[in-house]
Amino acid sequence: MPPDRQEKFLQNNQRFQNLPPDQQAQIRQRLQTWNRLTPSQQQDLRGRQQVWEQMTPEQRTYVRQTLLPRWQQLPPERRQAIMQRLHSLRDMSETDRQAKLDDPAFVEGMSGEDRETLKQLAHLHVGMASDSPGL
Repeated sequence: MPPDRQEKFLQNNQRFQNLPPDQQAQIRQRLQTWNRLTPSQQQDLRGRQQVWEQMTPEQRTYVRQTLLPRWQQLPPERRQAIMQRLHSLRDMSETDRQAKLDDPAFVEGMSGEDRETLKQLAHLHVGMASDSPGL
C-alpha cells in the first residue's frame, strides 16, 4: 500500500498504537526502507520470504544457528563469489544443479568451507527463483 495509506493504517491500528514508541519507530523505519526499494528489489525480498516460509523448522534453525553466522564471518569477496555461483544455479533442475556443484571447474578457486556453504545454500534454494520446487 502507498506510504500515506500505511501511515493511516498505523494510526488506526490499536495493536500498533499499544506498542512502545521505540517499536513503533522501528516499524516505521522498516516501512520507509521497504518503500525506497525498487519493485525488483521488493520482488526479490518476497521471493526470499517465500523460500523461508517453505523451510521446515529444522532448516530455519540450521540457517539461523549455523549458516547465517558462518555467512556473516565471510569477507565480502568470498560472499560475492558464492552469490555469483548461486545465481548461475538459479533456474536449473535439482539434477542439473547437483551436477554443476559436483563440477570441479564450477567450484574452482573456492575453499572447502566455501564449497560446502554453496552446496548447503543451493539445496535450501537460497538465491534461487521464487518458483523453485519445494524444499
